[in-house]
Amino acid sequence: MNSNIRETDNNIMQICQAISEMKTSEEVYNFLFEVLTDAEIDALSKRWRILNLLHNGVTQREIAKELHVSLCKITRGAAILRNKNAITNKILIKERK
Repeated sequence: MNSNIRETDNNIMQICQAISEMKTSEEVYNFLFEVLTDAEIDALSKRWRILNLLHNGVTQREIAKELHVSLCKITRGAAILRNKNAITNKILIKERK
């Protein structure tokens, strides 16, 4: 593993640890808006919207048209949802209840 990958992994683990220690959704919300740019927040929001729409049975072409995104971005989300062990699936199923 090269040093850049190790550093990235270490940084992501530190972020995960920080989020896991937060007590409320509001703290996580504030943290995300402090560390991410507006463009990164928009991208994250759009990615989550894509996953929700896919999870709710909306077709990839309908999503592409509605959100003005490429099918490549949507296909990535579809691949995640095909993995029944993906944490994303578990979160979306929990939210649906």
